[in-house]
Amino acid sequence: MSAVAMATLILLLRSPTVIGKFTSPRRTPTFFVNSFPRHHSQHASHTSQRQPIYAGVSTTLRSSVQEQIMPATDQSAETFKVNLLTIPLPELETLLKSWGFPAYRGKQIHNRIFSQGATDIDQMTDLPLKLRTLLNERATIGSLHLEIEQISQDGTKKRAYKLHDGQLIESVLMPYEDGRRTACISSQAGCAMGCVFCATGQMGFARQLTSEEIYEQVARFASELNGEGERLSNVVMMGMGEPLANYRNVLAAIRRMNTELGIGARKITVSTVGVVPNIKKLMSEDLQVRLALSLHCATDEERTALLPANRRYGGLDELMITIREYIRVKKSRVTFEWALIEGQNDSKEVARSLGRLLQRHGIRPDMSHVNLIPLNPTGGFGGGPSGRANVQRFVDVLEKEFGISATPRMRRGIDINAGCGQLQASVKKKEDALQKMMILPETGNLPSVGVYEDDEGEVYDEGSVQELSHGSVVDFAIEDGFINLDDGEDEFNDPTFEDDFELAEADRLVALVKGSTLQQPFSPSEIKSSKYSECVPSDLSPEHKTKSTTITDEDALRKAKRRRKKLLKQLQAIEKLKGMEAAGKVLNGEQLEKVAKEKEWTIELESVEHNLM
Repeated sequence: MSAVAMATLILLLRSPTVIGKFTSPRRTPTFFVNSFPRHHSQHASHTSQRQPIYAGVSTTLRSSVQEQIMPATDQSAETFKVNLLTIPLPELETLLKSWGFPAYRGKQIHNRIFSQGATDIDQMTDLPLKLRTLLNERATIGSLHLEIEQISQDGTKKRAYKLHDGQLIESVLMPYEDGRRTACISSQAGCAMGCVFCATGQMGFARQLTSEEIYEQVARFASELNGEGERLSNVVMMGMGEPLANYRNVLAAIRRMNTELGIGARKITVSTVGVVPNIKKLMSEDLQVRLALSLHCATDEERTALLPANRRYGGLDELMITIREYIRVKKSRVTFEWALIEGQNDSKEVARSLGRLLQRHGIRPDMSHVNLIPLNPTGGFGGGPSGRANVQRFVDVLEKEFGISATPRMRRGIDINAGCGQLQASVKKKEDALQKMMILPETGNLPSVGVYEDDEGEVYDEGSVQELSHGSVVDFAIEDGFINLDDGEDEFNDPTFEDDFELAEADRLVALVKGSTLQQPFSPSEIKSSKYSECVPSDLSPEHKTKSTTITDEDALRKAKRRRKKLLKQLQAIEKLKGMEAAGKVLNGEQLEKVAKEKEWTIELESVEHNLM
């Protein structure tokens, strides 16, 4: 962090009037001075009173400040605190010096947390009482709220963390008899890859995790193990989400694991379903992390049925060519993950197909290893784990006929549903059940109905919205601030179609009215992957049954498309503002604030478009 960014962070922490409010669960918190959050309907009349503390500050500086400040672990708290688990030591020392304490206090705090496993500031009795009091007011040890922890008979610990926006993620710590302690870490809330046998794939995609959220999962386990006289030896990015679909944040977190926690790069494994463009990017990185490919099938037809992303990234041939090149460039062995599903991909014939696939693409046996994992059953997939006999036959074929090493991986934490996404699904199911049981609160305020513009920076009081259950009958009032759909705004009059399928369908209907027929410009597989799939005969081959988007939930898909449209509109507005500024026009505070968000919105647009591929 630059000195200017550090100064801004200090200003935030020193100011007793700084408060924070999220404009949306998926957005970065905005800080205001002497201005309390208002209900959305009041926003228009009070806009001039709201003064962002970093108005006009560059996007890079703002991002740096926001990475180090996080909401308090109390989900209802309005204040923001420094996260002592994730703030780098040099920045902590600078912060303490600004408070009037010597820099070495930073090392004391760091040592207490990462060497002795302190989880409470009051445990740091070697610090002056004045500093402990200040830290309790302005800092916290960790931002992830532990929702539930389960401990297996084999010692595996599985945790579900709740994030500041209510999303749930999972982390697992696996102890081994040889002394290894391996953390399995999440990189996304949910997953957009849609793997049919995976609990996370079945729940759909929510959002990317920040580098801080990824790093903290590891830092927590490392701190706790150090306090017990042990150390975290390995990290596998095999939790919720596709790591290479969150490339920037995952790589940033891995670099910190390596440099700050002392975990060797070769002790960190990144798993992927085969995001080919980012595997190629990983080749050029100076990190020697290990790569694991979730393969599971040896033919395109079978793999696409289980992992829809297979076709999206060019199929097995493109993937295997990329893996061969990765091995050549990095000179590192690649692990092929294979979830053994009884009666589906666990026969000797399938093992031979896998061996021939690697041979055909010139992947050296000494630079490849197959990890065989008996399937963890999930409620959304009917397959079951392979028996021991089939597992051993699979191993024998690979090793004896092809010279490829293969290891059956022990299923750990099976008694606590330690498979990725299973605990989160369990917690979410309980929360949904409780939500349905909630009774509508008796208040004098009527629920507001209507449509409103969800612009960046708009603040509304989420607590004023009543929770409704299915079938509830209530009175309602129309809010003054809602958009009139008949007001002639371009947002509603512009005949923009969501995609080419909608345009084609409109043309087809017009042609029917005119008594003619247009030739269908799309193949059956393209139509099958669109929202008009019910118009396609049901006897299409399996290869035509994969969705064309990484988001499998229809509601999430609609939201993502709306968000993409909104981001494109905002970035177009920024280009106009930059042109005005270049022409000599002086921009006001609100315009400068919008321009400063260009990088943030560009990164978000890349993420949204990736998950709409």
